Parts: sequence; C-alpha cells; structure tokens
Amino acid sequence: MVKTNRPLTRAGSSPASNHDMGSHEETSARAIPAVVLIHQEGVIGIIALVGLSLRSEGILGGLAPRGSVATGILAGLGVGVACAVGLWVVRNLPALADLEQWQRQMVRNWSATDAVAVALFSGLAEEALIRALLQPIIGLVPAALLFAALHLVPDRRLWLWPVLACALGVVLGMIFEFWGYPAAAAAHIAINAVALLRLQQTAEN
Repeated sequence: MVKTNRPLTRAGSSPASNHDMGSHEETSARAIPAVVLIHQEGVIGIIALVGLSLRSEGILGGLAPRGSVATGILAGLGVGVACAVGLWVVRNLPALADLEQWQRQMVRNWSATDAVAVALFSGLAEEALIRALLQPIIGLVPAALLFAALHLVPDRRLWLWPVLACALGVVLGMIFEFWGYPAAAAAHIAINAVALLRLQQTAEN
C-alpha cells in the first residue's frame, strides 16, 4: 500500500498499527510481468487493425500520416518528451508521488528491455485503437475520455492516473489531428518510455 498524508485507521486500532499494516501491504504489492502487458497490448492492436480494415480507407489509410512522416514523428517525439519532463518536474506532488510509488511496485521486476517493449507496444496499439480507429468516429474529447477510462484503477488514492490520461489523451488527439497516427504513436511511445525507464531504474534502487 502506498503512503498517504493522512493514515487510514480502523475502529479499535491505532495509527501506529495501521502504519505497520500499510507498510506490509506496500511491500507485498504485486508486480505485473511485462509479458502480460505486451500480450494485452497485442490484443488491443489486433482489435484496432480489424476495425480499421472494415473502414473504407482500410488499415493503411487509417494509419497514414498527415504530411511528412519525418516531420510528424519528430514533432510527436518532441511533444512526448516534453510531457514526460513535465511529469518529472511535478513528481513530488502528493497525489503524483502516491501514483509513482504504486507504479514503481508494478515494474519492480522489469528490465530496461521490458520497459522499452511495453512502451513500444502500448504506444502503437493504443494509438491505433483510440486515435486512428475511434477518434474520427466519436471525436477528440470522447476519445480522450475513453483513454482515461482505460487507466482507471480500483484505488481512490490513484485518482490522478485517469486524470493525467485524459489530459494526455487530449494532447495525443491533437497531435493525431495535425500529423496523423505515426506522430501520435511516437509521442505516446516517448511518454511511456521515459516514464517506465525512470520507474524501472528507481525500483531497482
């Protein structure tokens, strides 16, 4: 269990005993094998490709860049790194610190290769589904809200994750509107790669 500014207490128990219980739960938090997430993203990618194949423009049309591929990818990488740096700057805010502690437990058994692989698969698959397939149909804001819903977790202390996902979903949606799928995927990969590599390295320490 991650630490909070106000310790949770139960009837008949002291804050100190609850602190000990919380520390035990935190150390026993389950790591998620990277291969599980990669398989999950593979399923998302397959769903996206099937959906795109049913549209008039087909898969290649749905994943096509808008303008220069190189310009779009460079723009996406730049925005993605800027977003990742922004999250790093505010990482000590209480809600974000709690979220990062939980995420650090999630990746604690990962290698750097695992982190990069998950970043790559998640960026490619989720952008194909949310931006390339669904955003042209439901719109930018609904797509961002759906992206946020995919990041909901059953722990009220981690409320910031879907909020951040929604904000980043708007940014990624705007990138898609300007430069197309390759740029949005590049930005998503950059955000995840920087964040996951940092979490993986700090989890090792």
